[in-house]
Amino acid sequence: MDKKILSHAEELAQCERDYHDHNLTELSTLERILYHAVEIVENSGIPYALIGGLATKSLGRPRVTHDIDFFVKPDDAERVLEVLEKEGYTSQKRDPFWLFKAWKDDILVDVIFKSSGDIYFDEEVQSHVRRMNIGGRFINAISPEDFVVIKAAAHQEHNPHHWHDALAVLKRENIDWEYLLRRAKHAPRRVLSLLVYAQSNDIAVPHEIIKRLYKLVFEQPTYSADSIVHPYKERVVQHHPMHEMPETSEDGSNSPIYTKGRIMEALTTDERIAEHDIKVVVSDKVIWVKGEVFTDEQLAAVDEVIKSIAPHFDCRNQVNVRVLRAPEGSEAIK
Repeated sequence: MDKKILSHAEELAQCERDYHDHNLTELSTLERILYHAVEIVENSGIPYALIGGLATKSLGRPRVTHDIDFFVKPDDAERVLEVLEKEGYTSQKRDPFWLFKAWKDDILVDVIFKSSGDIYFDEEVQSHVRRMNIGGRFINAISPEDFVVIKAAAHQEHNPHHWHDALAVLKRENIDWEYLLRRAKHAPRRVLSLLVYAQSNDIAVPHEIIKRLYKLVFEQPTYSADSIVHPYKERVVQHHPMHEMPETSEDGSNSPIYTKGRIMEALTTDERIAEHDIKVVVSDKVIWVKGEVFTDEQLAAVDEVIKSIAPHFDCRNQVNVRVLRAPEGSEAIK
């Protein structure tokens, strides 16, 4: 499923809509639509959990929010749109690899089926969902531990609130540290940085958890995700960091979403590539790869990883080899 290429006018309209959805929402209507959407999804029997601003308010700290964020399985995302549409919501498949959108009474409902760090609403996440009291109604919300990992993975310069949302949860909630440590393997360096920073702010993070996570990240020959149960990964004997995956699957795990998941996992665990900033987009027949590496050998390794996992796809590798140059006007030290 290809992502639609927008014209300039369509891009402007989409930006205006996004600004409205995240800044000008009528907050008095938000709670009513929340309860309505939750009732529709729950009556349909679709597993879900709230993430985002509403989950932050329940788990960590008061924060103004303007939309509703559902976290669901990839296979359930279209079904969520269908049941909402039947109740008068308009919808859009904004990004076929992680995000759909729906609206009612000018309130945005985001349907998220892959979070930053390639985190899915898998069975482990579902088993730790909590019923949270939001405005006097009990609603499914992501666990504090999964919330912290997702927020750590999502943190960027342009959205620093993710970092502070996670800190608030660490400070307020009774954390299952063993479960947090297990889930931290999806974004180990991010979570380690967060926990060390939390300690520096006198948040009670156990020393032992930091030591164990540090050991996982820095004292292993290579980072291995074998202990993580991915919804798109079948257990196979691994003879090389780039193991081949089955070409077909009865459960749909050969879809673009799962193919991308396998590629991203291989790229981030291959010691030759070392987690560089690489973006992958997968359609039914084509794989686009963009980003930067520092050597021609790393560029070749990216090609090798992708071809080993998806040999029948047309791989369009647009990764650049970044050349590091000395600053202009600098002098060599002799």
